[in-house]
Amino acid sequence: MEAQEVCYTREGAISKAIEMETKSFATYQKAYQQIKERRARELAKELALDELEHKYTLEKAVFEETVALHESGQKEGPVMKLSILLQEKPLGPNATDQDLLIHAIHEEKRAVDFYKGMATQCVGAPMEAMFRRLSQDEENHLAKLESLYESIYMKDM
Repeated sequence: MEAQEVCYTREGAISKAIEMETKSFATYQKAYQQIKERRARELAKELALDELEHKYTLEKAVFEETVALHESGQKEGPVMKLSILLQEKPLGPNATDQDLLIHAIHEEKRAVDFYKGMATQCVGAPMEAMFRRLSQDEENHLAKLESLYESIYMKDM
């Protein structure tokens, strides 16, 4: 199913963003529970807490005029586009740490694409800035995941 090229109402946009953050939190929660590698586990926890913060802010925005998101912070570096290189497969009970990281990379890429698409579709609308900020945050998450993946699984390349 293709994404519709529309700018949602304020309420619809917030609802879609909350769905995205809820899904991202679930991904990191599962990764945190299953990953054994210490650095990957710590990053999963950090990103899960970031997603909860986004969701909380979005839920508050339902009742407020403006959406105040925290500063995106320092850029982690360029995205390496590992989602193109690494094939995602369904996660089962025997998923490895590497499988879980690959899945998280693909989830973040989907979130980046979603928020960039929403910002583009809402150019000039009040929700544009919120979607751009969320896109930046998710790009930072993606860069952190890719950097960690590279340091663990691609160090000999």
